[in-house]
Amino acid sequence: MSTSTSPLVSPALIRIFDQLADAQQARNALLEQGFPAHAVELDTVDDEAVPVQGKAAWRSMFRLVVAVHQAGDSERAAAIVQAHGGSDIEQRTASHAGRKRGQG
Repeated sequence: MSTSTSPLVSPALIRIFDQLADAQQARNALLEQGFPAHAVELDTVDDEAVPVQGKAAWRSMFRLVVAVHQAGDSERAAAIVQAHGGSDIEQRTASHAGRKRGQG
């Protein structure tokens, strides 16, 4: 009897960058380390706030999403991206929410 498994081992890794050059370097490093191009998506957050998996990302940020398909890839991707200055989406949104509350 075979068991069915999800194609993703864990949810996608999402990291936010302030500088496009840093985000591009992180993407290139992921590709050099064997992550497939179709699994590494880099885009720009253009609006004031847009939903990202239930969270909000803010203007002038660059979002790097890495689809994880094998055990251990999430930790490996996180280490690569962190080395290039990627921020956790939850930490970033909490930081921005705190600043917005303090401005009022």
